Amino acid sequence: MRILLILLFISNFTAAQYWGGQEIKASELTNWIPKFEIEYAGSYHFGESESESDFHLFFTEDGIIGQVQSGYWEEKTGLRKSNYLNITNIKIDKGGTFVSDQHTGQFIRYKTENGEFLNGLKINNPWTSWIEDSEFEIGTKTKLQFENIYYGKYGRASFKKLRKDELKKMSAEELKIMKNEIYARYGYIFIKDGKMDKYFRNQKWYRAEHKNVSSFLTKIELYNINLIKQLE
Repeated sequence: MRILLILLFISNFTAAQYWGGQEIKASELTNWIPKFEIEYAGSYHFGESESESDFHLFFTEDGIIGQVQSGYWEEKTGLRKSNYLNITNIKIDKGGTFVSDQHTGQFIRYKTENGEFLNGLKINNPWTSWIEDSEFEIGTKTKLQFENIYYGKYGRASFKKLRKDELKKMSAEELKIMKNEIYARYGYIFIKDGKMDKYFRNQKWYRAEHKNVSSFLTKIELYNINLIKQLE
């Protein structure tokens, strides 16, 4: 089910506009500083329609993982395909300031007219290419759980560091599916009529889109793939 998502972005006229056309002032935004840093983890929705994107943010023992998921129209085929951008070296300070190699920003809150508080992430240099006249863009934190973002039987392999002891209890077939699910979630095109091709084409969530998804893989996915390969 599609959750109602809100777009906020600021113009050069010091007023921001969010989904629905209502304008707000930057001064109406306040910093969001939760009790625990882990509360920042989740999915943030930016934009709407063809310009929408989702920023998935989660914490591991090795650091913070962030990935932008968006879509584009392929020129040669006219097909709508997914694209993924990994945000590297993410750091969040006690005041909710967000920094990375590619983007900077601030975790914020906005109070709506009915008194409801929305939590979000303000990006100072938006990855949304069409926002030419905006100083920043804000994505609202959704209620989506990672289990509903990373499809398949073993979705945790994309957002949780796996352990050898748990993998040793799995069969060779289960390990193979777990490993290839990571690629399949990015729309990897398997060898036609091969075992994995037949398996994933029977999964409702799978879409064959890309011949190579290596650049999409996060550090945690690369770690899990290598770990599974050791045990296969």
